[in-house]
Amino acid sequence: MPFTPFHWGPSSWIGILLFKILDFPTLLVASVIVDIESFCVFVFNAPWSLHGFLHSFLGGSIAAILTAIILYFFRKPIKKVMAIFKLSQDSSFKKILWTSFFGVYSHLLLDSFLYREMNPFYPFEGNPFLGLFTSQQVYLFCSLSFLVGVSLYLIRLVIIKRKKG
Repeated sequence: MPFTPFHWGPSSWIGILLFKILDFPTLLVASVIVDIESFCVFVFNAPWSLHGFLHSFLGGSIAAILTAIILYFFRKPIKKVMAIFKLSQDSSFKKILWTSFFGVYSHLLLDSFLYREMNPFYPFEGNPFLGLFTSQQVYLFCSLSFLVGVSLYLIRLVIIKRKKG
């Protein structure tokens, strides 16, 4: 993605629809965490590919595990922040870990449609997903997904308000 926040589109509606199964804040973080690699290339002029090791299932798996561990230890303060948005959840390490993998892999899949330099199955070279969808299709999907996610969130707020009232 040209801008990491595009990944929050699909994560937002999937996270709301599967709220009981997935840990919502973990999904948001995990769906963008591998772009720390691209960030380092842009900001620090790091000498590696924009979509290198972390943009492979091997590197992404390592990122998912580290993300899960970190977010598990911060789950209590995260829960307080999420409560402000009426998105508070109780989460186990298993739920956070599963969600972290889901978020990272969804990022990798979306990016793999777009970037020739990606090697999703590293150490094997090549990207079998490249070109299955056009960049315009992927960007439109992510943009519309964000609108769906916001709509589902607003519906969720209405439902919560009705249950309390």
